[in-house]
Amino acid sequence: MDLFPKGVVLPFQKGDAPRHKIDDFKASAAVRVPLVRLGIDTPVPALPFDEDAPIALGSVLYHEDGELPVLAPITGRFGGTVVLQHPQYGKLLCAEIIPYDGDEETLPVRAAEELTTEEILRIAQDAAIYDELDGIPLAEKLAAWQLPENDLAAPTCVLVADATENDVFGSAAWAVLAEEPEEALAGLQLAAKALNFTRYHIATMLPKTQRRALHHAIGRVNVYTVGDEYPVTDYADDRDEVFRIGIQACLALAKAVQRGQKSLSAVITVAGDGVAASRNLRVPYGTDVGDILQQCNVNVAADIVLGDAMTGVACTDIHTPLLPGTTTLLVMKPRDVRVAQPCIGCGRCAAVCHAKLLPYEIVRRAENMHYERLRRLTANLCDGCGACSYVCPSDRDVAAAVLRAGESTGPVFLNWGDEDDEP
Repeated sequence: MDLFPKGVVLPFQKGDAPRHKIDDFKASAAVRVPLVRLGIDTPVPALPFDEDAPIALGSVLYHEDGELPVLAPITGRFGGTVVLQHPQYGKLLCAEIIPYDGDEETLPVRAAEELTTEEILRIAQDAAIYDELDGIPLAEKLAAWQLPENDLAAPTCVLVADATENDVFGSAAWAVLAEEPEEALAGLQLAAKALNFTRYHIATMLPKTQRRALHHAIGRVNVYTVGDEYPVTDYADDRDEVFRIGIQACLALAKAVQRGQKSLSAVITVAGDGVAASRNLRVPYGTDVGDILQQCNVNVAADIVLGDAMTGVACTDIHTPLLPGTTTLLVMKPRDVRVAQPCIGCGRCAAVCHAKLLPYEIVRRAENMHYERLRRLTANLCDGCGACSYVCPSDRDVAAAVLRAGESTGPVFLNWGDEDDEP
């Protein structure tokens, strides 16, 4: 039994968004869709479009062998290419689409029971479905999780659709599950079929009334309720090996199979103390953050964060496009920057670490360049959840320091005392 509970309880600040339907967002400014990530020697792709050429919703803008196709998230006219610096993905070459009403390209509708593993993966590829949990293509994740035929580990494996929304402000997953629970479950079943898994469920952290409604809609056996600590680590029973995908990815897979719809948008929560009321919006990929803020009547002087309050990335340019992997857009009133103080050795970071690491010791070793001893502290197991930074009374960014330490491979080893004194 652990001496301390692992994780922290976050304040509930989701506002009214979970109780409202998802609003469809219509881009009014140019949408910028990333084509390639630019490096030093990255060739600029040639596009089969002339200036002002019409672009149909869902049409292929660019497709590199082995990669997901880049699809047009709106109908419009081709406005050329532009290079942008994204805070999460670096330097990107983007196609600019100027919105106007037009046609839509879809996929063939298929019967789910007739699909093979290869066909499900191909549909996920052609529909350009990304997992909102991490921005990784769904087809890539499912292909990597394939088990050999008659694998003895298969009975203990469970595929989990993560709808916990374990965040202070986010409610996009809750909204998706409330609006289309049967379709989300159908997508999860398709993903499980692609993996030959017989066990699957949707993990939630819903209030009691919403949880009862979900049980009624899709059956209690398909729902697993997690604890309220952050971060969530137990998505199933202890004996299970969990494979986790996002609830929006499940819904996108069902829609691709049942309706032929391609995955062109994400449901995001716009929230924070810089907005009058939080909202859940269905936003086309590539939509300008500034366009979202303007239509939500947000002061552009506010501090913007892509992602949740614990692990989000600051967005200093409002002309940044919304890309897969982001489901929360935080708008916060400007705050005074708090200066980090020296570590006081209180141990709170270790008490809340779900990976059972010693963050304070890892940071101390890294700061003194004791790289050899860092290996014994397994800093590489840190997933950057941010709980240690959240509880640090010295306002230190402990999580970032531990992540950097996990990547350290330097040979430097400095001994600041008697070897016998070192743990």
